[in-house]
Amino acid sequence: MQQIDTSKTYVLAVSGGVDSMVMLHMFATTHKSAKFSVVTINHNLRKEASSDCQFVQDFCQTLGVPCQTISVDVVGFCQQNKLSVETGARILRYQVFESLPCDFVCLAHHADDNAESVLMHLLRGSGANGVQGMQRQNGKYLRPMLCLDRQQIASYAKQHGVPHVEDSTNACNNHARNAIRNQVFPLLQGIYPGAKTNLLRFADAIKQDSDFLDGLADVSTVRFDGNQAQIPIELLVQPRPLAVRVLQKVFATMGYTHDLEKVHLDDVLALAKNNGGKKVCLPFGLVAVNDYNSICIFAESGRDVPSFSMPFAVGTTQTPVGLVDVSTSKTQGALTFDLAKIPQTAVFRTPQSGDVFTKFGGGTKPLNKYLIDKKIPQRQRQNLVVVADGNNVLIVCGVEISNQVKTDQTSQTYYIKQQGEQGNATQQ
Repeated sequence: MQQIDTSKTYVLAVSGGVDSMVMLHMFATTHKSAKFSVVTINHNLRKEASSDCQFVQDFCQTLGVPCQTISVDVVGFCQQNKLSVETGARILRYQVFESLPCDFVCLAHHADDNAESVLMHLLRGSGANGVQGMQRQNGKYLRPMLCLDRQQIASYAKQHGVPHVEDSTNACNNHARNAIRNQVFPLLQGIYPGAKTNLLRFADAIKQDSDFLDGLADVSTVRFDGNQAQIPIELLVQPRPLAVRVLQKVFATMGYTHDLEKVHLDDVLALAKNNGGKKVCLPFGLVAVNDYNSICIFAESGRDVPSFSMPFAVGTTQTPVGLVDVSTSKTQGALTFDLAKIPQTAVFRTPQSGDVFTKFGGGTKPLNKYLIDKKIPQRQRQNLVVVADGNNVLIVCGVEISNQVKTDQTSQTYYIKQQGEQGNATQQ
């Protein structure tokens, strides 16, 4: 096992399998001065899961090492979020790891795991990041066993009498990783005895090249807002090696580092070259939308904005898509209009089919075509509030006023603003 900094605090993720039990034994015997404890996670997927956790607890007690067991409901989480068991278990496991108060979480991945991962990512069509393999340190996560292979770990366990349990699911080849480990990799090793070494050498060479390109992929102009990212189009139409890395950095910042394959990145890059308003669906319930000058990535709520209509009024009006303020007080982003030119029959409502709009300065056209010309994204149009009299739209909040309600020297000047508006306000 590689050396560690004994001034740091560590939590060892131990399942009871031979790899993690050897890691625990090495810490307890080789790094006695290190400040470490153990966490074992019950995924509640196997009938023996509880006894495995108790096995880890008992061994930790023998070694005098603090240990905590944390239980997670993988099945319920996967059903609720429509995820595979593998993906759901990993997400919940890493949620636990992130909550642990320590400098590092130690994972018992070894060289064979690493080679298998490189091969699996190659077969899945991953880009350079996927085929770089596992890194000894990745943020909070440390893999001190990565320099050892499966045979060395098994020999250590036998030599030092390290007890362990066998996960019954390891022999099941229904999962991709198990099939690669139990069937594909032994076949490859039989044909090419140096397959594991060569895969790891390949991964290292790719990492060196990728690190250089990563440094050139600048995401400083990407706007992040909660679980949403707005990427300037120019970042995604530059040479592909840089554009791909921009996307990977964006997804990583949003917290998505797994299950994003080459096909998903290709879809987003193709979207950047299409006309505005198009969208593609991505894993995790995310969508990417072409907003003309940028690609916006966000979680699609599936919520439809209800149509509404309510009388136009001075003051603050609560609509289903937010507040609309009409007053004599000028605020940043507000549109200026002549109150006297608003008919008494005018209403606040959502845009409708058949609406027409007379542009400021003259010229009437269908509202939908006008909004396309203004490059207002389709997903934002449903959240716009308009002031309309019949099909005649007088104001599009956050965008522009109709020529019919423009002000002059004799006007009764008022200001209108939709709170939280998404449009590109044009002040008159």
